[in-house]
Amino acid sequence: MTVGGKPAFFMIGGSMELDKNDIISTVSNYLIEENLELYDINIVNYPSVSKIEIYVYSSTNLDYKTIERLNHQIQRLLEEVNLEKGTYELIISSPGLERQLKTSRHYEISLNEYIKVKLIDPIDNQYSFQGTLINIENENIDLLVNEQIIKIDINNIKKARLDLIKFKEKIKN
Repeated sequence: MTVGGKPAFFMIGGSMELDKNDIISTVSNYLIEENLELYDINIVNYPSVSKIEIYVYSSTNLDYKTIERLNHQIQRLLEEVNLEKGTYELIISSPGLERQLKTSRHYEISLNEYIKVKLIDPIDNQYSFQGTLINIENENIDLLVNEQIIKIDINNIKKARLDLIKFKEKIKN
């Protein structure tokens, strides 16, 4: 919630605290202006906030200078919402080569990539699959595993990430 364009604060036990969603929306809106995307955010020890880890997705490469610039700009934005510099650690990074897939959007940007999936409930008595993500539709993904298409409900996925095993094998040879 915002009041006069500024994030709303809530009184809890006599102290003012920033709503976690305000931190997320402030960062996300800024990244959109920069033609970037908030991939994930981890706010450690909320509501006291000891560390904020921000993972930024770009369809092009993120270089060191861009990450450094984002760090300074986001630090200023967080100061405007009363998170004082020096009271928490700010980490800005790309999601990494073997990034976790948590949302439908994560799967969308990982189409045609080789992924590893662990399930909550088994499919044909199997809890783990590795294959190429070939389709995402509604809340389902299609995974090509040994020339067979496995349809998986995203809500049945316990953990998923990009798997660079094929890339690593290519480098070894």
